[in-house]
Amino acid sequence: MGAVNKTPRKGKRPRANFIRLWDTKVAGFYIQKGTSGTKTWYYKYQTILSREQANYRIGGYPAITTVRARAEAMKLAGRVASGGHPHKERKSDIKAGTLAEYSARYIKTIPKQASRDKEIDYHTRYIVPNLGSAKLKDIKSADIETLRNKYENTPSAANLIKIYLHKFFVWCCKNGYLVSNPAANIKNLKENVRRFSLTDTQFKKIGTFLKTQVKERPIDCFFIGLLIATGCRPVEIYSRKWGDVHFKNKQFVNIASKTGLKTVDLTDDAMNLLKGLQQLTGDTIWLFPSPKDPTTHHLSFRNFWYKLRDETGLGETVQMRDMRHHFAVYVLEQTGDIATVSALLGHANVATTSKHYAYVLNTTKQKALSKVSKGLSFT
Repeated sequence: MGAVNKTPRKGKRPRANFIRLWDTKVAGFYIQKGTSGTKTWYYKYQTILSREQANYRIGGYPAITTVRARAEAMKLAGRVASGGHPHKERKSDIKAGTLAEYSARYIKTIPKQASRDKEIDYHTRYIVPNLGSAKLKDIKSADIETLRNKYENTPSAANLIKIYLHKFFVWCCKNGYLVSNPAANIKNLKENVRRFSLTDTQFKKIGTFLKTQVKERPIDCFFIGLLIATGCRPVEIYSRKWGDVHFKNKQFVNIASKTGLKTVDLTDDAMNLLKGLQQLTGDTIWLFPSPKDPTTHHLSFRNFWYKLRDETGLGETVQMRDMRHHFAVYVLEQTGDIATVSALLGHANVATTSKHYAYVLNTTKQKALSKVSKGLSFT
């Protein structure tokens, strides 16, 4: 890259402190730093026929790397040399483009973070199948509300659809594909706090079901077992590598969460399950390698979970992540120590745990108080 250059408007005062850094390898290619600190790649060119000047926005940094942006600028230079006008071509392309086309472009720009796989999954399972064939410019707020309401029976999923659509449309606006964000003023559905724990009868039924399935589908059985025994989220288990398991310390390590990497302490039952699983998949990188491609991990155990629900009578509303709630409720009922539960769940602070499980602690307190005065009577 070349030297920094502040570019004022002709005949007027300079713009407020934005900086352009020009590339020394590709003429017209530069990165601009705005007043808020955001950095954006551009390609400036002049058309051959009309001598019209234009700035083509390539995309933001670091979502688009230097190497990738420079390669894109070289392609644009080729189009200009052939008599093209990339900026106008993009506008005409946008008018004809469907949401599915731009969704495919967008997911390539999502940075690697804990929620990346989930966001891509929501685009694949919900957003594109429902809105993918619609022209990007024709999508209205009403279309997004209709899609959100379609999944109102699972408000957390419905709200994530809206949230991920909002992020997608923000990206579209930043790249000049849309003028305004149609998801901007749509509110989330009210989410009821999930209060779930397995009864003794349900727990026994699950144990019996897993015993009957372990020979035919051992990998699925080990997954469900670890789900119940660790309190981890499903993705935190099926995306684990054997290098993340510390048998000596009885821990999962390097688990990506909303608050950064965390470590999870494991019970003896969880360790025994891991030792059994190691005999099946210990020669691979992943605890749960994909049956189609062992170099990647298994992505879904939904079909087995649906079978388990049907045969044990759990009901359609019970989800895999409810096993995390069961784990937390059970430990809290046994210990009465919400700080311990908070640490086991990997929450950033106890307040987060209290928000979801204070009702269990209140019940535990009442049981303890009833024992204090048990047998005391004056009548």
